[in-house]
Amino acid sequence: MISDFSYWKRTLASHAEVLNVKLRQKRWRDESFLKVEQAVMMSCYIIRKLAEAQKITNERFNAHLPLTAFAATGKTVDAINNQRVDELYEVDSGVEISKPLSYIANQLIHSYIFVPVFLLQNQLHAVAFNSDRSKSRELYVLKLRPFAEALAGCANSVLSGVTYFRLNNGELEAIPQEGGASDA
Repeated sequence: MISDFSYWKRTLASHAEVLNVKLRQKRWRDESFLKVEQAVMMSCYIIRKLAEAQKITNERFNAHLPLTAFAATGKTVDAINNQRVDELYEVDSGVEISKPLSYIANQLIHSYIFVPVFLLQNQLHAVAFNSDRSKSRELYVLKLRPFAEALAGCANSVLSGVTYFRLNNGELEAIPQEGGASDA
């Protein structure tokens, strides 16, 4: 359980800013790729922890983000070929979809494939990913700008209260409400 969530939200805001900086970067070294991967992975973990601790609203945790989905070609995806996304997925026929931030965070935390996607000008644009469970079905591409905006929104959200109630099984359910000035 998170006792002081302000530290977590500040770290989340910092990761969102790292991603925004990397979106403008033109020269890339191995350390740069590592910073992107760390910012994405740690942000997903933080988002889940904040949601579980009822420190962000369900609306933020379940807000839909745009993705592009590419169907698998049917070839086996394994540790030897998982970087060859152009052979494993129908990269010429993506479908625009949306998924909740909660789903995206779980897929990224359990990612089997995690590949940065660049524009022609050597500028980071997105990440291609899937999980160990979805690797044989599809590959997702997540634009990093809307992802960073969602992270910043979670980091800067302020809860005005929490409503508690008991479920039929006796478990306590909490529904946080958002409003007011920044609490981070």
